Amino acid sequence: MRHPIGLPSFLLAWAAALAAPVLAQPKAEAPKTEAVRVPPTLQRIRDTGTVLIAHRTDAVPFAYLAPDRRPIGFGIDFCLQIVDALKRELKRPDLKVAWVPVDARTRFTAIKEGKADLECGNTVNNPERRKDTGYSMPYFFTGPRILTRVDSGIKDLIDLRGKRLVVVAGTNSVPIIKKHIESNYLVGARMIEVKGYPEAFKMVEAGEADAFITIEPLLYGQRAAAKEPSRYHVVGGYLILEPVALLLRKEDVEFKRFVDRQIANLMLDGTYAKLYKKWFQSPIPPDNVTLDMPMSSVLRDQLRWPIDRTGDENPDR
Repeated sequence: MRHPIGLPSFLLAWAAALAAPVLAQPKAEAPKTEAVRVPPTLQRIRDTGTVLIAHRTDAVPFAYLAPDRRPIGFGIDFCLQIVDALKRELKRPDLKVAWVPVDARTRFTAIKEGKADLECGNTVNNPERRKDTGYSMPYFFTGPRILTRVDSGIKDLIDLRGKRLVVVAGTNSVPIIKKHIESNYLVGARMIEVKGYPEAFKMVEAGEADAFITIEPLLYGQRAAAKEPSRYHVVGGYLILEPVALLLRKEDVEFKRFVDRQIANLMLDGTYAKLYKKWFQSPIPPDNVTLDMPMSSVLRDQLRWPIDRTGDENPDR
């Protein structure tokens, strides 16, 4: 049975070693039905003069749309810093950005099929997903928690028994909640899958669901945007604590090395801390609400010693 995990033990489990380097696998002869091979990312960017960035449209505060339909958010600003580094590295100050909107499901195919070079949002890196897609080093750490009405009586995972639980299809919360239901830990609970985060929150708001489960920052984002934020709160421990990373094409080692180097630079030179304060501790568009979300100890340590770690060593996973 999986239990919420505390930050100190989680950090200690990771602190010992760097993640193993990604090695390219031998390429088997492709069947005739296979899609056209996607060229190496840096080569494609150099040749076309365009960086294709996939982004979510409703993942406040990581990636969402401003009133003028322009992508904004913590993840967006972070990736624009990487674009600036690409301009210097490739000696292409004229590089342009083409935005590719995706949702929880289409983000993976957009990367694999070459429709986007990287996805800048709130994608969790876990072993199952790494079978098909690549990831940068972590640039955030978080995990699913519970958003509910203050008067619901729900305080932790066990209180979700017999409740209506809304999750966003394609997110990592789906298999976590499904496993708890199938194991009868959440006996009598019913899981409802919806397409987007605002839709999930509206179900709690309308009394159609008792709790909304997804990663913590997005819960704070939805709560902050509510008409009456004080009627809702985020409760319980992390159902699991996981790394959030930029989605890349699998085995494009050259591009991953470049992106990882830039992430480390942004963490060490103070840029990351400024972006965190801008998006998590200051008023953000469109309604100038403040999430007021403190930085976790795991994330603070990642800023001091940026390394590529996944947390798979954690025995509670």
